[in-house]
Amino acid sequence: MLLEYARLTLDANGQPRSDHYQDIYYNPGAGFAESEHVFINGNRLHERIAQSRGHLTIGEIGYGTGLNFIHTADTFLREASPDARLHYISFELHPIATDTLAALQGDWPQPAIRAAILAQNPHNHPGHHLLKVHPRIHLHLIQGDIRATLPQLRAQIDAWYLDGFAPAKNPACWTPEVLTELARHSAPNATAATFSAARSVRDALVQAGFHVEKIPGYGSKRDMLTATLATPPAPQPHWTNQPAAAAGSIAIIGAGIAGSTTARALAESGRRVVLYHSDAHPAASHVPLAVPYLNPDSEATPHRPYQIAAWHHAMRALQQYPRDIYNPCGVYCHASDDDEQRRQQAILDAALLNESELRGDAATLYYPRGGAIHLPALLAALADHPNIERRQATLSDLRPLDEHAAIIHCCGWQTALVPEPALQHAIRPVRGQGSLFNSDTVPDAVHCGGRTLIPDGAYLYSGASFGPNDHDLAPRSTDDDANQRAITARYPDAKLQLQAHYTGIRGASRDYQPLVGAIPDAADVAAKYSALRHDGGKQIARDIAHYPRHYIHQGLGSKGCTQAWLNADILTAILNGTPIPLPAAQLERIVPARYILRALKRNQL
Repeated sequence: MLLEYARLTLDANGQPRSDHYQDIYYNPGAGFAESEHVFINGNRLHERIAQSRGHLTIGEIGYGTGLNFIHTADTFLREASPDARLHYISFELHPIATDTLAALQGDWPQPAIRAAILAQNPHNHPGHHLLKVHPRIHLHLIQGDIRATLPQLRAQIDAWYLDGFAPAKNPACWTPEVLTELARHSAPNATAATFSAARSVRDALVQAGFHVEKIPGYGSKRDMLTATLATPPAPQPHWTNQPAAAAGSIAIIGAGIAGSTTARALAESGRRVVLYHSDAHPAASHVPLAVPYLNPDSEATPHRPYQIAAWHHAMRALQQYPRDIYNPCGVYCHASDDDEQRRQQAILDAALLNESELRGDAATLYYPRGGAIHLPALLAALADHPNIERRQATLSDLRPLDEHAAIIHCCGWQTALVPEPALQHAIRPVRGQGSLFNSDTVPDAVHCGGRTLIPDGAYLYSGASFGPNDHDLAPRSTDDDANQRAITARYPDAKLQLQAHYTGIRGASRDYQPLVGAIPDAADVAAKYSALRHDGGKQIARDIAHYPRHYIHQGLGSKGCTQAWLNADILTAILNGTPIPLPAAQLERIVPARYILRALKRNQL
């Protein structure tokens, strides 16, 4: 369900005040000065930013108007070294509507960053949202009740801004439980600062393991608190804990949508990437056109939050490309029978998206932001980065990759080089053939049904067929005929002439979720989690071993153009040891180790 937007009132000077909490968002007329004193100086950030040569992670409770973020980003860009990067994680329960936010930020610094925030604004959608607002700055907006969202965080924070309105006005942000979770997600020697000097806040910070000091507050406020983590909590073992990669170049095997998005995300993070591609093993995404469509579960399944998050992330990424790469012409999804109508009505009833993102009825859903990707142009654009080198190579073993700090398997349905035998059968091939027709009838939007009809100038693309466990690349006239019938079923009078056909082999996981992360050692998992053979519901929390240097991004099936973007950023975060833009519960559903645990529960390993 969508979150309730912030309710606020502007005073005579245009300063915002929360109607929810009956408190001000920032010091009237001195918001940036107060932010400087309380949060920048309170966390000694001038010195730390100047010394940073890697990734600096700041956490904030209470995003509000974004004032603290804008001030921190401005400070970081003025004072950090060129190779430093900022990850800013901010929690918010009641986001401010876009128009109001734009008006409030009207004359603030960093106009390009402010414009990027507004363009990528997640509105009132709950969950984790990664906004790439600058080449060296990522804004992670985590929307929802912090008591539920903070425990799901996968990050280690270097400095905390505690700015969730006054404790008396918003006690839920200041409980001992929340501040204990805050400590659990803190890096060694992490700091915290808050405008508050309340005894309850000081005691809760001390209880959480912080050494707390009271220092002069800003302006007329006598005191405020700063804190340093003196007693870090013990690390929590879990089978989703995964190793970061050592410094050095990254090898990616496969230059389809999974490999190319991963290469780009790593390159933008500062990593040098070698992208290996082979004409002998063409990717499924060598077809000319594709649609990043959303097909969420109609019920509130554990998978649905990831499906929604991946689509939002893809939309944020694709909307930044020119129309010759991504054409946001809109996508219609037509129900083919009564069961499909009931499913589509359930999606509408669930209010998963707002009206600018989804509208229609049970018979036809319409996604205005959806559209068509020109895949060759997109893959070329993704690889066009100074940190990416493309190498043509058909690899029969991994010895040529010994020079690299890590190897990422992005080989679609081909798993022969995956070092863990237990995962080699987790992915199956699914053949698909699309057909391009010259047509006198070309719709102005994408239409999805039994086949997907994609407009492309004077041409109409229809596809693709779905052939599980089939990896024959030879084109078939029967598939062309079926693709043509899909067009004439919707446009009976269309005059069509076949121009070309394209065959791709998708790699689909057997549980329909991608495999993203470090490759686990099945023998170690079996030893540490052997009790699952006898009790599949037993709760076990142990770290597991992984194959050194080996990671995977495969098994996306027909959802590659939707899911690859988020997966790429998740994998980049794992390799770099930076904040993972997905809640822990959803991460469990995509990491490869899930297959090993499932096999143990079924006595298949």
